[in-house]
Amino acid sequence: MISGKIVKLTMLFLVVAVLSACNISEEQVQQHASDSFEEKLNQEKKTTTYKTNDIELYIPSFTEVEVLDEYNLVLERENHLYLLFLNDLPYFESREQLLEEVMVESEPFIFKKLKTEEGHGAYLIVTEFDDEQYRVVVGYNGVKITTICTLAEMNSTAELMYDIVQSVKK
Repeated sequence: MISGKIVKLTMLFLVVAVLSACNISEEQVQQHASDSFEEKLNQEKKTTTYKTNDIELYIPSFTEVEVLDEYNLVLERENHLYLLFLNDLPYFESREQLLEEVMVESEPFIFKKLKTEEGHGAYLIVTEFDDEQYRVVVGYNGVKITTICTLAEMNSTAELMYDIVQSVKK
């Protein structure tokens, strides 16, 4: 009888431990996203795999592309929509100017703005969208991409987005 209770308690403890290990904290995501973003700045650009009349860029496998016009593309991958925008301003001087450009009115969950060695502006901005969803905006040298994702998807999504915007050739 006692050994049965010990086995049940041990099993319960293991289940709780496994579930706790699967949960990722907001702080872990923020730190990983910031670190990963800085590493991505120094990576070699991905080879372009897609071309329109106006631009060339890397598009990951299994991604559908819809060209809206010469400045806007819609990408769909694994039930996620990504909106890609081209604009003329490659770098934003101030935090306020950048937040206004990406239409952020409240304090971002993540805000990272850097300048590359080549002088290109790069940024990662994440804001809460709704319950358990986040709006992720990644920009590089006048190209920005945005999507909505969960906390658990955020890091891999942001890395993919950076690969795309960094590869754009206008």
